[in-house]
Amino acid sequence: MRLIKNYLIDQPIRFKMFYAYSIIVVMTVFLVGFTVYLQVSETIKENIENLLSNSTSVSLKVVERTAQASIRNYLRAVSEKNLQIVERLYQDVQAKQLTKQEAIARLRQILFSQTIGETGYIFCLDSEGKAVLHPNASVEGQNYAQFEFIQEQMVRRQGYLEYMWKNPGEKEPRAKALYMSYFEPWDWIISVSSYRSEFSQLINISDFKDAIFSQTFGKTGYSYVLNSKGDIVIHPYLSGNLIDAQDSEGKYLVRQQIRSKNGKMFYTWKNPGEDRFRDKMVIYNYIKEYDWIVASTSYIEEFYAPINSARTIFFATIAIILVVVLPVTFIISRGITQPLEDLERKFFQGAEGNLTGRVDVQANDEIGKLGTYFNYFMNKLEQFNHKIQKEIEERKKTEELFAKAFHGSPSGIFIARLIDYRFLDANPAFLTFIGLSQKEIINKTLLDAPKFIGEEKFYQIVEMLEQQGRIRNLDIEIEDAGQLPKMGIINVETVSIWGEKCILCSIEDLTKTKRLEREIIEISESERRQLGQYLHDDLKSHLLGIEVMQKVLHQKLAKFNYGDLASIARQRDLVQEAIQKIDRISYGLSPTKVAGHSLNLVLEELCRDIEQIYEVTCRLQIKQTDLNLDSRKAEHVYYIAREAAFNAVKHGSATMINLNVFRKERSVLLQLNDDGCGLPEDFNNRGLGIGIMNYRAKRIGGILNISNKKQAGTQVSLTFNP
Repeated sequence: MRLIKNYLIDQPIRFKMFYAYSIIVVMTVFLVGFTVYLQVSETIKENIENLLSNSTSVSLKVVERTAQASIRNYLRAVSEKNLQIVERLYQDVQAKQLTKQEAIARLRQILFSQTIGETGYIFCLDSEGKAVLHPNASVEGQNYAQFEFIQEQMVRRQGYLEYMWKNPGEKEPRAKALYMSYFEPWDWIISVSSYRSEFSQLINISDFKDAIFSQTFGKTGYSYVLNSKGDIVIHPYLSGNLIDAQDSEGKYLVRQQIRSKNGKMFYTWKNPGEDRFRDKMVIYNYIKEYDWIVASTSYIEEFYAPINSARTIFFATIAIILVVVLPVTFIISRGITQPLEDLERKFFQGAEGNLTGRVDVQANDEIGKLGTYFNYFMNKLEQFNHKIQKEIEERKKTEELFAKAFHGSPSGIFIARLIDYRFLDANPAFLTFIGLSQKEIINKTLLDAPKFIGEEKFYQIVEMLEQQGRIRNLDIEIEDAGQLPKMGIINVETVSIWGEKCILCSIEDLTKTKRLEREIIEISESERRQLGQYLHDDLKSHLLGIEVMQKVLHQKLAKFNYGDLASIARQRDLVQEAIQKIDRISYGLSPTKVAGHSLNLVLEELCRDIEQIYEVTCRLQIKQTDLNLDSRKAEHVYYIAREAAFNAVKHGSATMINLNVFRKERSVLLQLNDDGCGLPEDFNNRGLGIGIMNYRAKRIGGILNISNKKQAGTQVSLTFNP
């Protein structure tokens, strides 16, 4: 293989083109032909199933429609025949050859002697819904107008009707059908009725036999009908019972169809006189009313004849292409390579620095146009060469200015590639901030640089950058190379440098300021807890004592029928209201409320407090079944959400607050959006309240970001690991 590769590399381009074009043409024809062959094969396979499915569906509809019509016509014929009998006896009564009672007695014998299927019978109603004649003597004289189908008979009096009926002792109603004829002189509705499950005995198979046999597909495909006992109802070739029919593998074909009722089956079959089994496919559906299985089947090989023809055409086409295309390809490649050799020499001269060389264009074809473009290119190249020399000088000056600003900035600045976050450059202020040298960070990633940023914080910053495109005034806490804690604020932008996307990050060292803020925050936290504890343990207990004394006083005065008990009760209500307010205030000040509760419940209560205190709408949506955090982390998350919500109302004048919590790939995002006035233009992310929120975020290893929304309002985002 290596020898072939070396041989091709050293060959002239005309031979390479000859080999390449030949291989491409042959491979293209082969792949296209093979793809078409596969698609045709798959299409034919799908068509086999679709054709059988459609044939089975058509046969099923033909059977159902024809059987329905056959049954309807049968019931109608019986009903109209008995109507004629009633009319003839009525004429005998009119001629006084019979009395009406004698005529009715004779009709009783005639009507009830007839059987419709197994259990079907004939009965007569009047237009009031009363049974006039019925095989069950106890039914006669009873009125059944309460039944819906009787009501329809009373209205229509003539025609076909389907309904549900349950005999005494039966658990479920069964489907029935009847045909009725009306004899007006006696006001009789003559009805011929039968259960639909017995319709198969009333169907004239010859009515749809020809329609079923007309369904043909492939060369020998056909449709047939069986019942659930394996008896053949309709089959173009077979008769009798097929319950024990097996294929070459011993599979019971009809039994499987009877068991599954509906479906598809592949099997092998050998007709009488044949020497081998062949693959067949059958698709079948079940008609429950008649207990029939309607199926369509065909040999699979009959559908693959087009595939065999396509395969023959495919290989013949490849042979023709090899005979015709290869010589033509060689001639064309030779005509292309000769002018290219001249271009090759001119390019070589240009590469050596001689930009004055030009090609003698003798034709207007693609090669001639290539020579024209080459000459045009060389003209432009001479012009651009002069411009580039000038731009190089200007860029040198610009880069010198940028380098001075970059390296002389008091803020720490570094540049890293966005694709892998690898350091490209860093200024002295940044190196001083982290306590590393240029050599220790260049060509290393932000995670590889020692003591700069941890993996958890790194991925949180990456998620924020992907979501927002940039980061503004984000607090960060690190350890420098000497393991000394450092704190600062970073700003991150995405920039393009030499056509590659990079991040430009600046860091302002606020270690001393942040330490002072942290001490103030810790003092504030301690004072807040003490105040909450005092309100709950001291003032609330004091008020509870007053409330109990008022209750006792109210009971004593009530014994003496004191007239102004309502005033005493009102005073007690005010004390109870003050106790509730103290509970709410201490509940917000003391972190013990979070212990033992899921974050979901605490945030729900926060939303209720905001709505009750400030009368604004506060909605909570948590896309997580539950967030069970440890009490320390849950406390900080709760107070960050609480501070953000209160700021939205007090400073942003919001009327709607949406608090959302949902899981990201590695973290949880708590996001609060409001419809207020947004952040002021001089917002610097350094207020005491914001400082406390940032402090809490750092305590749980999270990242807090506060920004204006695109339309209106403020968005506060907290990203942390659960």
